[in-house]
Amino acid sequence: MWTKFKPLLLILAASLLLVLSGMTYVKNSNEIKTLDAEYESLNSKLNQTEQDIAEKQGEVATQKTESVKKVTGLDPELIQSDSAEAEKYFVAAFSWSNGTEYEGVRNQYIESLGEDNSFTKTYLPPDTKIEINSGMLSYIDFKKLRTTMDSIYVVPTTAEGNRVRYVAFVQYIMHKDGSDLVNTDALERSEAIIEFTAAGDSADGKRRITEVSARTGYSAGLLDD
Repeated sequence: MWTKFKPLLLILAASLLLVLSGMTYVKNSNEIKTLDAEYESLNSKLNQTEQDIAEKQGEVATQKTESVKKVTGLDPELIQSDSAEAEKYFVAAFSWSNGTEYEGVRNQYIESLGEDNSFTKTYLPPDTKIEINSGMLSYIDFKKLRTTMDSIYVVPTTAEGNRVRYVAFVQYIMHKDGSDLVNTDALERSEAIIEFTAAGDSADGKRRITEVSARTGYSAGLLDD
């Protein structure tokens, strides 16, 4: 008798399993949709929070800049810009690799600053010529000297409108071969102290370095033996 109804029971069992599977699928599908909606909501809130934080940081930065301007009369962004200009202006003086290049750099600064400026007298003195059998040889080439600017730190001292007077502390490395720079931590730094003025319209990006001089009472020529 059970054998007669066994196919029917199997069909009913399979149908019930199919119904249960369908209900489970629908339930899971609804749960996935709910989770997706919650995720989108949380993601939207996160994006809004990040945007609010960025706006607040911008406001704080602006307030900080205005506070510095009010207290010191100096614009931090202008100081940063002038520091970059100073690095571009002075890097050649402390980055040369042979006597010919040195002479070119020296003449460049003399042309810009004048023959009697203290900057070239202190940091770019005339290259001594040494007499050898084949003729005259540059002291720089004889000693195989070269130098590389390592860093420059600029400090404002006075300001009159957009004219700002600075002191620059330059560190440079005297060495004899490019391979020396593989491990600069092992090399001794020399220091130059320079005064200069930055002037011009910052809005037009026409700031220029002028009135350059070696710091009074400080001397450290690059060619000192």
